[in-house]
Amino acid sequence: MTYMAQRKKHTSFYPWVNPKDHDQGFKMNFSAVTYLEVGRTVEGYKQAEFVALKNPELALDYAYPQSFYLSAEGMILIKTAQGKFEVIAKTDNC
Repeated sequence: MTYMAQRKKHTSFYPWVNPKDHDQGFKMNFSAVTYLEVGRTVEGYKQAEFVALKNPELALDYAYPQSFYLSAEGMILIKTAQGKFEVIAKTDNC
């Protein structure tokens, strides 16, 4: 059996100003995030591993998570220590 090499993908990454109050909007970020899609969750989220910033000189100073999830609605989530998914940012690439 042969496996295809994982292809690096890019997505925009706009963290919320306040993750608890999305009405405050999001921070602008002028660098896409490069990631590898490593699987899917039972909830239907794409599981991703952070690789790099596409344009680090233009990137928002932010603690980008090593592992994150992408929803079909354009949300970027992390999984908390309690096993719950929490929205931390949005993307315009679903």
